[in-house]
Parts: sequence; structure tokens; C-alpha cells
Amino acid sequence: MPPEVRERAVDPFFTTKDVGQGTGLGLSMVYGFVKQSGGNIQLYSELGRGTTVRLFLPLAEVVHNAAEPTRGKADGDIMPGGTETILLVEDDPRLRRVASRRLRSLGYQIIEAENGGNALTALAAHPEIAMIFTDFVMPGGMNGNELAEAAFAAKPAIKILFTSGYAEPAVARRKLRAGAWLRKPYTAIELAKRIRDVLGEPPAPL
Repeated sequence: MPPEVRERAVDPFFTTKDVGQGTGLGLSMVYGFVKQSGGNIQLYSELGRGTTVRLFLPLAEVVHNAAEPTRGKADGDIMPGGTETILLVEDDPRLRRVASRRLRSLGYQIIEAENGGNALTALAAHPEIAMIFTDFVMPGGMNGNELAEAAFAAKPAIKILFTSGYAEPAVARRKLRAGAWLRKPYTAIELAKRIRDVLGEPPAPL
């Protein structure tokens, strides 16, 4: 990277790709995750030779001895889960894998789609879908808002949760219930709580 690009490499929305080819959120999201974890990033680049990005993260806490009494989690740290079916729509395969793994670990059934068109096909094929968790900015000619409009038309009771590295658009505040927006980067606990905020109380066991 030339110096002027290297200096802005982790800035949100900065990209050297053509319009429609990139959002400029890749490195900025990684930087956000690392800083949120108390770490830092070192970026080294030579024009025409390559780039190296080093991530520095704090040492994990020592696991308590099994003989020590186990301390319960504070109420604010409990990760709520559920058994509903969620349609996960994310064009970045790496982010989709991470989000899918987190949601499955909470007990949810996950159906994945990489764009709006595939999501609508999945919605028609799976009437059990209770919620769509979708990126707001997607390639392929259909953004999150357009997907939500089509989904509401097909299934008025469907719940929608938007996510993006961009600021919350007015449409999310105007059309959807409170709690229907999750800003990237988000933590596992933020994801778990916001999902339940949108879905409501989990169904009672049979």
C-alpha cells in the first residue's frame, strides 16, 4: 500500500475498490473487535511487495482450579437463547460462519443465505422461519430494507433484525420495533440479547 492508503486502511468505509465491490468495513471491523478486546493492530506494508497485519490480544485469564467454588455469572452476563428458526443473511462467508456458529450455540435453528434473492427463496421453502437476521448493505441488487419489504409482504408476522457497520438508517427506526438494529462490530452477548429482544420471550417448553 502507498503511505496515504496505509494511513487510512482501518478507517470505516475507506476502500480502494470500485463502487459496489467493497464497503471499506473489513479492516475497520477487525480493528474494532481487537480494540474492544483490549488489544491493538500493527500494519506493515511495502508497495509492490505485500502487507502484514499483526493482531495483539491480551492474555486470557487463568482458568480457575476445579476445586475452587464456581462463581455464577452476573445476571447481565447471561446469554439468552432459544429454539426458533432464524434466517441468517450475510454476503461475507466468514462473518456468516461466525454468526451462524454463535446462534447455533444458543440453541437456534439456522438457515443461511448469501443475498436477498436467496433469502426470499429460503423463506418460501421454510415456513418455520421466525426471524430474519440480515446485513443492511448487500450486493446483488437487493438491500436489507428491500428484503424486509418483500418478507413482510409474504409473511406479515416475520421479525427482522438488521445489522451493519453503517449508522442506523431512518427506515429501521420508522418501520421496525425497537431493538431491530445491531451495529457491527457486536459482541456475542449483544447478539444474544438483541435476538431475544426482537423475538420476545422464548416459547414455554412442552
